[in-house]
Amino acid sequence: MASSRVLVISASIGSGHVAAARALESSLSEIGIDARHIDLLDYTTAPFRRLYRQAYFDLVRNAPDLVDWVGKRLDRRPREQRTLQARLRARLARLVSYHLPRQISQFGPQLLIHTHFLGLDILSTRRRDLVVPQVEVMTDFWVHNLNMQPLVKRYYVGNEDAAVHLRASGVAAARIAVTGIPIDARFASLPDKGTARASLDLPVDRDVMLMMLGGMDARTVEPLIDGLRTLRWPLSVVAVCGRSAGLAERIRGRIDEPDSDALVRFRVLGYTDDVPTYMAAADLMVGKPGGLTSSEALAAGLPFAIVNPYPLQEESNANYLLESGAGMRIDPLTTFSYKSHRFFSEPERRAGMAAAAAKLGRPYAARDVIADVRASGWA
Repeated sequence: MASSRVLVISASIGSGHVAAARALESSLSEIGIDARHIDLLDYTTAPFRRLYRQAYFDLVRNAPDLVDWVGKRLDRRPREQRTLQARLRARLARLVSYHLPRQISQFGPQLLIHTHFLGLDILSTRRRDLVVPQVEVMTDFWVHNLNMQPLVKRYYVGNEDAAVHLRASGVAAARIAVTGIPIDARFASLPDKGTARASLDLPVDRDVMLMMLGGMDARTVEPLIDGLRTLRWPLSVVAVCGRSAGLAERIRGRIDEPDSDALVRFRVLGYTDDVPTYMAAADLMVGKPGGLTSSEALAAGLPFAIVNPYPLQEESNANYLLESGAGMRIDPLTTFSYKSHRFFSEPERRAGMAAAAAKLGRPYAARDVIADVRASGWA
């Protein structure tokens, strides 16, 4: 008997949608399901691909109020029924991504899993000739009207708030599952703090701050680094800049030469595949509250210092962390040193935030999504 085939479709608008898709692909493959992950933007026209990838980030960085206004206007009356505007948007999307249906036909999957709404938009114009079940996995702790499509068999959401919103918008409870957001399987078996620090050559007798700076510009990062240079607390700071080599160089140029006697010591990294271990080693996480980054920090039981969230989804993620007691907000940025010192110097507060984060963590989210998919007979 041939194994089931599942196609996981993401869109590389940021890294979260792709990371969640890869986690799902890995979980499927582990249990013998023939799974394939594709980035649907690879099957669009080159001009559309460049525009779609860059335009959003240019707007949220330079015109966040406009993004917030447009996003909320599109979300005024959330429902699955397709408006004329939505149907026109779907037809336009299909015009610039005509290769995606061909890829689906060639692979012949029994199920499509989406981690971004664009794939659903494209395929909504082919409802008559596409009979494959489709499900959607949310990669933030919210649901926007753009995510809601009548062809979705089940919505997999990050928290109960998102499920409540879907039910209030007319989606049947049976079509919603609260699983958490799929993340790397390594977060399900993290080492203890001491072991993690030893493996990374970090001191065990100093607090560790992990700064995830990918996606931030220098105007945001430099005040944070300057604040840490004035912090009076023995601290090891690991600054992860991702693929932004220019940002890493700017940070290195802003800190003093390494000094083994300094209160605050810096380690500046570019891209690293050791993020799970660094999170296990850390006492406080600093960064933007993307859905995947937030979920990883929660799985590690790591309190989150929130910096400059983007409008809409990151604001919703920030609210979730704050309301749950797992996060604190650094606003304005000039309060960073003060708030960091307060966090590290108050043991009860630290312990409370770490416990709140651990309570929310769902390191097995990918596995739980796949278990539900199989129980439903779709794979």
